[in-house]
Amino acid sequence: MSLAAISPGGPFSDLLFDDGPFDDAGRSSESDSWLMSYLDMLMLLITFFVLMLALYGGQLVDRDLETPAVTALPLQIPATRPPAPLPAATVGEFYRPPRQLAPAPLASDAGFYSPGPVAAPEKRVATVPMVFSVPLFDLPDPTPAAALPQIDGVEITAIPHGFNLRIQDHLLFDSSAVGLSDNGRRLVERLIPTLQAFKGTISVEGHTDSVPISTPRFPSNWELSAARASAVVRVLRLAGIGGDRLRAIGYASTHPLASNHTPAGRASNRRVELVLQEPNSPTP
Repeated sequence: MSLAAISPGGPFSDLLFDDGPFDDAGRSSESDSWLMSYLDMLMLLITFFVLMLALYGGQLVDRDLETPAVTALPLQIPATRPPAPLPAATVGEFYRPPRQLAPAPLASDAGFYSPGPVAAPEKRVATVPMVFSVPLFDLPDPTPAAALPQIDGVEITAIPHGFNLRIQDHLLFDSSAVGLSDNGRRLVERLIPTLQAFKGTISVEGHTDSVPISTPRFPSNWELSAARASAVVRVLRLAGIGGDRLRAIGYASTHPLASNHTPAGRASNRRVELVLQEPNSPTP
């Protein structure tokens, strides 16, 4: 083959010098067409997502903000009805008396406890509930109370660690007087054997009503109540009762038993009380 045949412009020049589908830069000549189609599709997708975000993005944010408010609402629980009471016969059928359990034996130093023969179960007996009364204070023995003399006008009551003998003033004193009357002295003398046998302290307390008094001898009810208590203590001291066991106290009208607005109430408040406290008992 001659050089003229293969030179440019020859019959074989198209076969030798045709670049084919590639250009001078070595790229395909069809690359521009599919690249433009890809960019157009990408722009459409981006535009579509932007429109979707613009349309529904605000609703999603509002829904997220409203969710806590919905969950924070209080629950409405329907009211339950109390169970209907069972008839008496039905309650009796379900009642069973409590079982009596024996305490578990303890192991001794000699060895472990070995249980003996099992006893036959005892017959069940319906138990009756019992109510126990627990005193608030240690009350004295009721035997001395029976030994106290029963005297008209003397009210005997049990108190913690002793007794209280209450006497109305008209049984001991004349009106507006502080010295014991003849009847009052005899009444106190009937109490002396019992008071001598008693080994505790004896506090004689004088009480008046709320009507004020003002005399040269008794400026107030304090002096009057203390003088009447001292008059009773004087008789007890002359009878041989030790002075270390005697007390004379005037309370005036500070410890009323009834209302001072009525004659009957004032009469109840005018009194003398002998408080007998057992030896070594706490001071009231």
